[in-house]
Amino acid sequence: MSEEERKACEVSQSDLVIYQLVVDHFKQDTREFWTRANFYLVAHAGLFSAYLVAFPGLKSEWNLVSMFIPLLGLGVAVVWFIVLRGAITFLGRWRDQVMRLDRELDRFQCYVDVEGLVKKNPFSSPSYITQFLPVLFGVVWLALLIASLVGF
Repeated sequence: MSEEERKACEVSQSDLVIYQLVVDHFKQDTREFWTRANFYLVAHAGLFSAYLVAFPGLKSEWNLVSMFIPLLGLGVAVVWFIVLRGAITFLGRWRDQVMRLDRELDRFQCYVDVEGLVKKNPFSSPSYITQFLPVLFGVVWLALLIASLVGF
């Protein structure tokens, strides 16, 4: 093997290592996205359970506690939305990097084919759709807060 061939091989191995690191980071961010989403979902389930236990039949007199749980739920929904939006932004950036490297290094371009679908139609991605779940929870918490104030 000539010196030039050896250097080309070394660069290629280095490129593959970098590619693998980027892919691993993308996969880790995806796992963390779903871990965060599940954590907040469990938190909302717990808050909703506490609300149902504290106010059977959703009929209660107005008091501080009847406002606290929905306010807390609304606050958690806002934080959840911000966290998921940030995570989706970073997933998009890592997706772009993986696709860029995939175009250069992978003759099969698997990531370009699959992840490119998300770029064309974001609503085909479960993680993209999931980022809007906190909005639904926020609306429900707002409705429960209003119901607590009105006394339904």
